[in-house]
Amino acid sequence: MKKLCLMFAVVLTVLLAACGEMSQQDVVDKLTSNLEDAKSYYATGVMEVDNNGQVYQYNVEVAYQKPENYKVTLKNETTNNEQIILKNDEGVFVLTPALNKQFKFQSDWPLSSSQVYLYQSLMTDILNDAEATFESGEDAYTFETKANYHGNRDLVSQKITFDKKSLTPAEVYVVDSEGEPRISMKFSSFNFDEKLADGYFDCQQTMEYSQETMGEGVINVLDDELYPAYLPEGTTLVNKQAIDIEEGQRIIMTFSGDQDFTMIQEPVTYNDSVGVESVAGQPVMINGTIGALSENSITWVEGGVECFLVSETLDTEQLVSVAASVSNLAEK
Repeated sequence: MKKLCLMFAVVLTVLLAACGEMSQQDVVDKLTSNLEDAKSYYATGVMEVDNNGQVYQYNVEVAYQKPENYKVTLKNETTNNEQIILKNDEGVFVLTPALNKQFKFQSDWPLSSSQVYLYQSLMTDILNDAEATFESGEDAYTFETKANYHGNRDLVSQKITFDKKSLTPAEVYVVDSEGEPRISMKFSSFNFDEKLADGYFDCQQTMEYSQETMGEGVINVLDDELYPAYLPEGTTLVNKQAIDIEEGQRIIMTFSGDQDFTMIQEPVTYNDSVGVESVAGQPVMINGTIGALSENSITWVEGGVECFLVSETLDTEQLVSVAASVSNLAEK
């Protein structure tokens, strides 16, 4: 009987191998080798970010060229406004063409945290999680891993799905501690060894091309002031001051408690100069917008409003949590 069972197990193993069924390690090895062999890739898709029930949708374009050139374009589907995060030999940049603004970061992006739209980041999260789970479906391979979103403790895990035939990313879902989906990325195309034009990763050429093609009126400033839905325990709003400026109003909110912070907001303005502003910090995702995170402050644009949050008592995770909760729907 034992011999019969052993023979059955051997036959089953041979049949599975013949059918091309791959183990978790087989899939990981193949995904890794595909990336190592590729000279470049180009992908498109749609990303959705859920912020307290307010959903932001972005059309995403991703390009990579060996060894370390990256370009990620995020276009808000409602406003048509673009932000571009770009890495080349000169550094890491975030461009906002509608405002003619360029920021240069002293950063190790994209290795500093998870990125739903980058093949390298997805593979890093899979390889670094010894407890990652694996499922082989009819049309796809799915991994479930820990998430590593810089400064955002609410994003704890993610499901990463690869198309079974092409072994390219298909979908990514990031969930919070309650299992609720917070970020999704659905790829509509993904091509290895895509030919990219000369100057494709040049900052100035990227800025000029985007400004020529984006049209006008893409920055729409919100009428309502913004407010954080999340506050550290014991922290409350103690003062609000509105100052008239040329573009409208600058609103300064002071929050006090065991963990004090100040939030400043004002309408975004077009930058007439062509200079690049250096930032000591990391680019970080705030509701689908790229913000600048330093040791004690974070700056980002929300609905045509430039926000600045600074604190001597909040750590970087709390800074991001407060910033990510900011909206004009939050109860004041």
